[in-house]
Amino acid sequence: MNVSVNLSKNARQIQSETENVQEKNSYISRLLELPVSKLLQKCKSSTITVDDLPILEDDQYSNRVMSGFKWKRRVIFSILMKFWKSFPSAFAFRMCAIFADYASILLLKYLIDSAEISATLFNFFIIAVLILFFMQLKSVLFGVHTCLVGEDSALMVTVLNNIIVKKALHLTSENNEWSRSKIAKLLTTHSEAVSNALIYVHHSCSALIELTIALFWIWETLGTRTIIVVLIVALVYAVLNIVDSYVYKKSLRVQLGCRDRRVEFEKTVLNSMETIKMFSWESHFAKKLKSMRGKELSVFRKTLSINSFMHSLNVTSPFVITFVSFAVYGLQYEISDLRFEDAFVLIAIFNYMRRPLHVIIPSLEIVNKALHSATKINQFLIVKQSPKVNSKNAPLPPLEPDVDIKIEAANFSWNEKEDTLKDVSFQVNRGEKHAFIGFPLCGKSSLLFSITGELKLTKGKMWVSKGISFAPANPYIFSQSLKDNILFGNEYVKSKYDKVVVACDLKKDIFSLPRCDATILGDKGYVLTSTQKAQISLARCLYEDADIYALDKAFAPMDRATSKKVFTRVLGEAGYLREKTVILATNNIELIKKFSTVHVLKNGKIETSGTYDQIMEASEIMNELFNQSQIDKIIEEKYSDEKPPRKTVMFDDKVLKKKKKKQSMEDTAPTFENRSVYPFYFRSGSFIFSAFYIVLLICRFVFQALAFFWLSFWLDPIWKKVECDNCPQYVFMQTISFFAVSAIVSTMLSYAFFVLTNVETSRKLYHHITTAMFAVPMIFLSQTNKESLMQMLTSDLDLVDTQFPLYFKFSFESSLHILTIFAIVCVNVPVFAIFAVAFLIFLFGLLRYFLPALHKISSLEEQRRYLFLVGSTEDFEARLMVRTFGKTRQTLAKTSVNADVLTRCRVAKSSTLRWIALRTDFISNLLICMCFFIASICLKVGYIGNAQFALSVASILCISELVSTFIRTTCGLESLTPHVQRISNVRDYPKEPIIDKCTIRDSWPDDGKIEIKNLNVFANKYKHVIKDVSLVVDEREKLGIVGKVGSGKSQLAMTLIMMSSADNESHIIVDDLDIFEMSVRTLRSRITVIPQNARIFSDTLRSNIDPCCQFADSDIWLAIEACQLREYVKSLPDGLHQMVSSQSMNNEQKSQINVCRALLKGGQIFVIDQATKLMNEPTKSLVNEALRQSSKQSTTLWIGEDFSDVEHCDRVVVIENGVILTIDTPQHLINEFGSLQKCLLNFSN
Repeated sequence: MNVSVNLSKNARQIQSETENVQEKNSYISRLLELPVSKLLQKCKSSTITVDDLPILEDDQYSNRVMSGFKWKRRVIFSILMKFWKSFPSAFAFRMCAIFADYASILLLKYLIDSAEISATLFNFFIIAVLILFFMQLKSVLFGVHTCLVGEDSALMVTVLNNIIVKKALHLTSENNEWSRSKIAKLLTTHSEAVSNALIYVHHSCSALIELTIALFWIWETLGTRTIIVVLIVALVYAVLNIVDSYVYKKSLRVQLGCRDRRVEFEKTVLNSMETIKMFSWESHFAKKLKSMRGKELSVFRKTLSINSFMHSLNVTSPFVITFVSFAVYGLQYEISDLRFEDAFVLIAIFNYMRRPLHVIIPSLEIVNKALHSATKINQFLIVKQSPKVNSKNAPLPPLEPDVDIKIEAANFSWNEKEDTLKDVSFQVNRGEKHAFIGFPLCGKSSLLFSITGELKLTKGKMWVSKGISFAPANPYIFSQSLKDNILFGNEYVKSKYDKVVVACDLKKDIFSLPRCDATILGDKGYVLTSTQKAQISLARCLYEDADIYALDKAFAPMDRATSKKVFTRVLGEAGYLREKTVILATNNIELIKKFSTVHVLKNGKIETSGTYDQIMEASEIMNELFNQSQIDKIIEEKYSDEKPPRKTVMFDDKVLKKKKKKQSMEDTAPTFENRSVYPFYFRSGSFIFSAFYIVLLICRFVFQALAFFWLSFWLDPIWKKVECDNCPQYVFMQTISFFAVSAIVSTMLSYAFFVLTNVETSRKLYHHITTAMFAVPMIFLSQTNKESLMQMLTSDLDLVDTQFPLYFKFSFESSLHILTIFAIVCVNVPVFAIFAVAFLIFLFGLLRYFLPALHKISSLEEQRRYLFLVGSTEDFEARLMVRTFGKTRQTLAKTSVNADVLTRCRVAKSSTLRWIALRTDFISNLLICMCFFIASICLKVGYIGNAQFALSVASILCISELVSTFIRTTCGLESLTPHVQRISNVRDYPKEPIIDKCTIRDSWPDDGKIEIKNLNVFANKYKHVIKDVSLVVDEREKLGIVGKVGSGKSQLAMTLIMMSSADNESHIIVDDLDIFEMSVRTLRSRITVIPQNARIFSDTLRSNIDPCCQFADSDIWLAIEACQLREYVKSLPDGLHQMVSSQSMNNEQKSQINVCRALLKGGQIFVIDQATKLMNEPTKSLVNEALRQSSKQSTTLWIGEDFSDVEHCDRVVVIENGVILTIDTPQHLINEFGSLQKCLLNFSN
């Protein structure tokens, strides 16, 4: 279906839906978030979809948002230019809310003053109702402000994501600097960091105004001297905050540096896990990772301590300012002369100051992160684009009507520094079929890319018709249905679609899928074979109406039978493209016999051109390709005929007879039980540290409450006359000083223990991940599971280290503060305890109702966020096809639609949070009003005095703000639980055997005799790679194993160290002991394997050769000399202690390091898997000789791809498709066949 058609329909539907909703929902209903109630009811009864969410306003869709946006070379400036109108309006609502808040405090003063003058009960009620009005007005205004800022924040993400995706689609194909993961980070971390900073900018601006009002009130009440001292204290706090921010940033940079080094090393470890397991280095690398994590946590503890110290001062600052104010006032006047309304209104003012003071440090941190993210986005947006984006560089259309492509003496370049193709000249007339053939890396693909406009023309001239369709060498499958993969945004025409499906031989494949052509494909969808992927990619190319069809080795991934059939249906005499212009790049000489012109390429130049017969006579390259093709053809046909078509191992009679099989653990991570994460998280911490934190935090609120009680008692003339009539004023000062200092010290100590708890929890959580990572079987470490582990080690761990404990602390402190205020009021007015308990029950019930719904909405948002991210990164990786097919605008339109859906989810989540905020604020305000009523009645009947009345009403006034903070932080805490859940799930990952089930001698293996009985090995969902292999290797025998690529020879070797999934009836006996009865650590430490792929760690050269530091330098130098590495090591500035990486070494040096490790380890059994394949002569011969000398007294399995690799062995095993064809001496096999290919050809015939 055409994307543009979809967009038009969606626009019409959205417009009509919007009109209907606007008719149903008035402004008041939207202001009070009444539509969210229906959504919450839906969440309670069933799952929800995007259609259940409130729809966006007209001006919130991407096309409207992007219409007036212009990038001004700086992201922050561009965003400000776009949203400058909405910022003042939102800030105006915020200011009105602040003034309404302070109006309620002013009315509180009149309420307390009414108690002084013994006003009527009616006066009390009127003032209480007015306070309720202004507090509710504040809640509504804050809700409007939050709504406007939340919408702007969501739209900012939309704008940033749209410009990032647009730029990503225009990047050059050879750009390796910006990978898929970096684009994903731009679309998530950096764009969201910039948008999230908006609310904190508002917080910062309003905090300054709130503090100014509070200080003015203190000056008006307590006088000039007091305000001067308070300003000095505030200045000290500001200086401490600035210094703390500087030290914090400095420490944070060090911590992030440690974190980045750890993450890079973790990536290396995960990618090198095969080597680590082969050499049994798991314990060493686990210790090294824990050491790196320990250094990171050491800096993290310092960073947290700095932050917590300043945060503890900011948290207690209202209390400190209270103490300082009364202390300074007491030095000038009698405290008892201070009026009730002034004293207790000041307490309310001090309580309100905690809000602006709380946001200072978080605002600085988040704004700083936003600036850093904006810098990253700026760096990306100025990267070089593809030359095709610039119309000046696009190929010109041909001048002749019957010519589709014409190139004259042209040079092409990827990077403008060096020409990839030189002196290219040819002409393709309309309807002709041209083939480009040659050995790998000769320039065939680059030539096709130059025709599509991806390479820059540096010399000569080129004319190309506009309509080009392209099938790449590496088929790309989108995470969409099979049908959408073929249509690729074009309109669905059934007759055309059916013809393309038949031409690509996809009909039977479609009917074999679970939902036919509606089956979802891609990374997380249905798994396809390489043949099926190539067929779909070719079908996508054919469905496009074009003048030229460029096929870049499009038939290579297909099996021979399918390739032949599809080629005939597409390019045969009656094929689908029989009348079209086709250019084909291929290595398969069988496909080009009927082509009108064949071009042979060598080193980026066209060596010769002509018909097939002419080229066969003139080109040696063609003759070599022809001979290779004949051998491959016979071998493939032989083994394809032996197997029934489309029959898998699951239907193999031999496999079905086996009752027990080893379960394949590749695939993705298993599904786990959704258990509560809080017990797991708190068990991972320290019980002692947690207990100290909780107790000291409770002490802080107790001391604060006692200080307020002491102030009320001292101001109560009746109590003072009875209890402390002649007490001097310093008694008051000493007592309140004790409470103040105790509260501050308790806060600092509690935060110190919180830091220790946080660090200890982070250490244990990391231990869970690394333990599981090194314990899982190698078959479990698929690419998907590696990505899952890396997500845990990066984003999940980062959030659990910082955000999760921070939200827990805020939520827990808010709850304790609420309970403290209730306790103060209930001590003075015991009747209020009934309402307090009822309110807590209501709050608990509301959270029980609301949090599951929030989970569903947040989960839906995460799903849509993931889909948007997958779609955008897929479009980025397929940008070459997008540009070639001319689908850039449609792809951007699709991105806009996905961005709108994500915005809809974000706005719905924001509305849901406002829904609960408005309702909890209303109930809290009613509770405050009820407290005023009850306290007023108790005062009038003489149950409480003026001091108790003033303390109660002044304390309860901030309960609404505290409840709002508690709800907000609790919701934030709940939204982070999936990250902890993923980490807790690693405990259930599969594990390799770690316990020996048999007694193993210290000298085992003594002789090295190996007996393999009925070995069957499976991989990739029971794919049979080794089939009923039985083999005996005598002690100290040198056995060669040869076969083609993918024949199973390496899998046979890997099974010797239990790195392949064998069934339960397989047995491998080594010196009378079954290896499947051993632990993997014991087995791998006794058998030496040299893998084919050498892995280099980002560490010193010595640590790469001997990671566990088991050998002396003299032994290492002997191994280095044997591997011909001495000159290389001597050339390094630091010798063995030189830092190296995979990028700093060539393939030959990596292979030499690989052999060094094995020579140092030694052993009675060696498995050498083409260890010297990437070495050049004479190094290769010398290293092979060193290996032969070192393994002279050992049993050795040499794996090679031809007889020349194993001619020194005693016997040679020829293996093909997991089956042993023959076992013979190398001399006899060489004399009889000469090469492996002829041997396989002979057995095939």
